[in-house]
Amino acid sequence: MKIRVRDAHPADVKWMSKNTEGWTVTVEKQEGAASLAEALHALIAEDPDQGVRMRWLHSSLQRAVGDEPGYVRLYELYVPPEFRRMGVARALVDELFVRVPDQEIVLSAWDRELYEVWLKLGFSYVPGFGEVSGECGYYGDMVRPPVKATSSRSRHRPPALIADRQGR
Repeated sequence: MKIRVRDAHPADVKWMSKNTEGWTVTVEKQEGAASLAEALHALIAEDPDQGVRMRWLHSSLQRAVGDEPGYVRLYELYVPPEFRRMGVARALVDELFVRVPDQEIVLSAWDRELYEVWLKLGFSYVPGFGEVSGECGYYGDMVRPPVKATSSRSRHRPPALIADRQGR
């Protein structure tokens, strides 16, 4: 199976809204909805050979406030059971990492049952106020800290990623 990650388009919005856990997706900004207009990156993972959209990711830029630095907030990433263990989440997250290597990425809400998956995808748990380091409570965030790009090629590669996941 091949996985291609591409930018979401207005024609994808209806499908995105049907394939989510309670989100409504719109093209333009709308109260209570994830919109393409507000997204830093809205990405879709699809199988280009089959013409099947598997899942999508939505992120936004949280601007710096006062002395606090800005960061990228990852809002939506859910892979349905039929597309799990195929590299779909990895392809989406890797593409986001490539697009924002110098930004901290914070999961806005993450499923505690998927803690190990998020670790494998490159995130770390940051304990919340009053938590002991090493605990995995319900108050901390999962974060991918900013990384330095190792070469200009990694920062400027084309947004579409095609990965052959067959046999892996």
